Amino acid sequence: MPYINTAPSVTEAVAESINYDRKSDGNLYHSDYATDRLTVGQFTAAAGATVEVRAIVQFGKEYPTRNGRPLYGEPKHRVIQFGASATCHGYGCADPTHEVPLTDAVPLDSEKYAEELAEGAEPAVQKAREWAQAHAEKCRAQAYGGR
Repeated sequence: MPYINTAPSVTEAVAESINYDRKSDGNLYHSDYATDRLTVGQFTAAAGATVEVRAIVQFGKEYPTRNGRPLYGEPKHRVIQFGASATCHGYGCADPTHEVPLTDAVPLDSEKYAEELAEGAEPAVQKAREWAQAHAEKCRAQAYGGR
């Protein structure tokens, strides 16, 4: 694998996922409910373990609301939510995971470009990256060495 000196772009990765979901929406085998976990960063811990950061993109459907109450007679709208996670893949790590909760649902039916929608994932991923970097600096977990 070639060396990449910058972290993958969260906006590009999430926008690609959104575009794929929109393209396959009419497909017979397309599910209205899906979750993508996209690797958007890796850190190496002090003792060699890897800490991986993933953007979580969750697609679904919700009833439209009025005054905070769902309108059950109306058709459901496609929505998208963003979150993030960081996981330490080291042997002996005491605190291996960190989750950033999903955001409020954003309508996916809108005509917004995928890149515009994808910017909503940035804050969650940034929090996960900050945790991952701090964890990598202090974690003494060993990398898995096989047999």
